[in-house]
Amino acid sequence: MMSHDHDHPPYVEDYFFCEVTTVLRLTPSMIRIALRVDGGERLISTGHPDEWVRLALRPDPETPVTLPIRVADGKWGRPDGSQHCPNRPYTVRRWDAERREMLIDLVAHEGGVAASWAMGAKVGDIVGICNPEGRFEPPDDTSWMLLVTDITGLPAVGRILEELGTDQRAIVHVEIPSAADRQEIDSVGDVSVTWHETHVRGEEHGGYTQLPGIARAIERLPDGPGYIYIAGEARAASECRKHFRDGLGFDKTRIDAIGYWIKGQARV
Repeated sequence: MMSHDHDHPPYVEDYFFCEVTTVLRLTPSMIRIALRVDGGERLISTGHPDEWVRLALRPDPETPVTLPIRVADGKWGRPDGSQHCPNRPYTVRRWDAERREMLIDLVAHEGGVAASWAMGAKVGDIVGICNPEGRFEPPDDTSWMLLVTDITGLPAVGRILEELGTDQRAIVHVEIPSAADRQEIDSVGDVSVTWHETHVRGEEHGGYTQLPGIARAIERLPDGPGYIYIAGEARAASECRKHFRDGLGFDKTRIDAIGYWIKGQARV
């Protein structure tokens, strides 16, 4: 697992067309899509288990997905005048470099550009992605980690737990819409997962999340150097961070809080 102390190579801009090879309704709220990445031998994984790509979709049902092309000196553009495609960030649930296959888990709900696409996705659909970026990075001396996320952070949690070493400890709280949205995640680490069935989707709630309350119910942290990773609605993630930083006096440099979405807004 990577740490804060390592220098990361600079981000390399690159784009790939992908073909959908499988569409699976994993749970009522999650759709798993497998993509075969064209030119995937060039794809540069970050090594961060929460890494995400931007998924580019058709601008309208008649127009195919197009991607920027390399014009000169590493610059990318659209000299052919092609239309910019709507795109949304999604976690890379798994990347198989040998098979050039990427799994992406999307939350299924009405209304979002990518969610609507996912709910109607078919084998053979073509989408675009870019090289991934990631944030999850426990410092080298981390003896325990706390993961607090809503369902949008569940794909990252799944990969983080799968990639844990046998000597690593993770305490996990995940907010989901229903008991049927629980997932079996294999890990060789020392892991405890608590599921909270309090995430209500839908316009009347603006995607209502109880994540700050879930965080505030955590009144003490384990001893020793830890790392806290929070992912969910932007303001909720920020409130969770405040609880650990101000309420429990936890070192703010050892917290990563990421806003995956904003209440009342589409993810862009």
